[in-house]
Amino acid sequence: MMDSMDFHRIMAFVYLPTILIGLLGNLLSLYAYSRKNRKSMVGFLLYSLSVSDIFLLVFALPLFSIMYLPIWTDEQRSFVVAYTAKYVYPLCMMAKTCSLYIMVLITIERWIAVCRPLEVQIWCRYTTSSYSIAAIITFAVVLNFARFFEFEIEYIDGLAFFRRDLLDSEKHWWYFMFYFIIISIIFDYLVPFVIMFVANMLIISELRRTKKERSLMTIQQQKEQNTTVMLLVITIFFGFCHFFSMALKLAESFVGKFLTIQNIYLEMLGEIFNYLIIIHTASTFFIYYMFSEKFRQIIKGIWNKKRKINRHGSSTKIMYHTEATIIHKPASLKTRYSRISSE
Repeated sequence: MMDSMDFHRIMAFVYLPTILIGLLGNLLSLYAYSRKNRKSMVGFLLYSLSVSDIFLLVFALPLFSIMYLPIWTDEQRSFVVAYTAKYVYPLCMMAKTCSLYIMVLITIERWIAVCRPLEVQIWCRYTTSSYSIAAIITFAVVLNFARFFEFEIEYIDGLAFFRRDLLDSEKHWWYFMFYFIIISIIFDYLVPFVIMFVANMLIISELRRTKKERSLMTIQQQKEQNTTVMLLVITIFFGFCHFFSMALKLAESFVGKFLTIQNIYLEMLGEIFNYLIIIHTASTFFIYYMFSEKFRQIIKGIWNKKRKINRHGSSTKIMYHTEATIIHKPASLKTRYSRISSE
């Protein structure tokens, strides 16, 4: 029978390529939605989401993969596991909360753009979104700060071990029930999922209503609608990948203890649920690439040979051939980059 450590070692090799691919994809998304390529407000939010997802994947790398790889001595492994559980786990949860509520913010922005288009100029501004991102970061830190005290590090015979302190459901039942169950269910699942579900239902309803009018839409309006469809796919996939973790947390609230500690099969199931969350974080690049033409153009442009610009920043000359003359015209530096639109 496979024990817990053997399963985690197997999952470590599954997590590793997923996280590395996700980091590369999010770095490319970060470039695509950077200021010089960003044209719309939603681009700023997707840029912020890419930053948050990068942090999430960076913290998830040691937490779910590196510390279980067969590259450590027993002494080294004890220190890596203990300090990762103590310090990296809370940081990972902070990044996860940031990504979660940025997704909520993106959903609200799309709801305003689709269902309240006349209010876009009031609410969908850089200043408003910047303050909202700052508030999300602050909220994520405050909400997850107590996790730094969930484990204690002990030293036995020169080896470091982590001991569950606040997570001891029998010794600190109040923390388990109030914070780990009630607070977590409300702010990690209930509030964001309800907001995204209601907003997405309203968006889908509005898209169905305007489907017949699509032929009368301007190009910009069609791009806005394509953006909305892309973000719907992301949020629906997000809900699917997080649903199972929520179901497990609800089951633990009814039982009153950690189910994943009591049963090896439930522990494996919980690890698979965690992997689904990492899958979502690592896959947003591919969704952007499938649904956004401008995004594809920018990513393809990275691999194309760039025009040679001299060190004074002068532009490359383009030669226009006509029957009688050859006209030399300086190419605008602006043409060097594709711009990501609200697509």
